[in-house]
Amino acid sequence: MWYFILAIVGYLLFNFLWDLNKDSHDLQSTSVNKKFGVVAQAINNVAYNGMGEIVPLDKRSFNLYKTGSNQIVNFQYSTGHLTITWKYKYFQKEVVHEKQYNDVRNLSIFEQQAIAEEMINEMFFVVENHKRNVLNT
Repeated sequence: MWYFILAIVGYLLFNFLWDLNKDSHDLQSTSVNKKFGVVAQAINNVAYNGMGEIVPLDKRSFNLYKTGSNQIVNFQYSTGHLTITWKYKYFQKEVVHEKQYNDVRNLSIFEQQAIAEEMINEMFFVVENHKRNVLNT
């Protein structure tokens, strides 16, 4: 029985390391912020009127931020998935909206635009709901 469990764990670990290796290969010729540049620019246009700056954190992640702003957007790329975490502060109370997009190794411009629009639309409702909740407390 424990051979079976060990085989499953080994298989999962192999797949995880294989996907990380694919990420490294993907990011050899381009940075993560350029790989998802269409998504970042669309969110930048909405969140910061195009004035946000990309701050690289490491090979697989970056923040989109504007000094003095009440929000920050984090992009994390790992094992072929993109996780976008958008934090928004209103009257010192923060709301966090996070979404993972799977299988994003080879996205077209249109697919990147669709991801950005989905995240922007969702965040609009998250922020509106957060503002109502903060003002009603």
